[in-house]
Amino acid sequence: MTFDEAIAKVGTYLKNNDLSNSDNNDRFFYIILNDLRQEYVPTVEMTKEQARVLNEYREPGLYDGYYAFSAFFDDTCAPRLNSMRDNNLYDNLTESQLMQAWLHPEIIKIVDE
Repeated sequence: MTFDEAIAKVGTYLKNNDLSNSDNNDRFFYIILNDLRQEYVPTVEMTKEQARVLNEYREPGLYDGYYAFSAFFDDTCAPRLNSMRDNNLYDNLTESQLMQAWLHPEIIKIVDE
């Protein structure tokens, strides 16, 4: 769902529904917000070790001021540490999921290994 689609749905809902029913309103808006969240910032499930390594790479100054996803994803930029592609630690995640977790660490959900 896009933001424009969500706005249209909210407009239609506000025009066609009794707004005094707070239970229905809460349910409707929860569904809309959850759909947007899943589309734009979905939860990324990682093990503790995956999250730890990702967060280590996020430390400012790790590579003499080099603070970028590319150092994590590809060690040719900063070869002092092995990149995530040098081992199988992140084989279960896509590059898109890793970038989302990099940009929004609050979306990481730790799961059992």
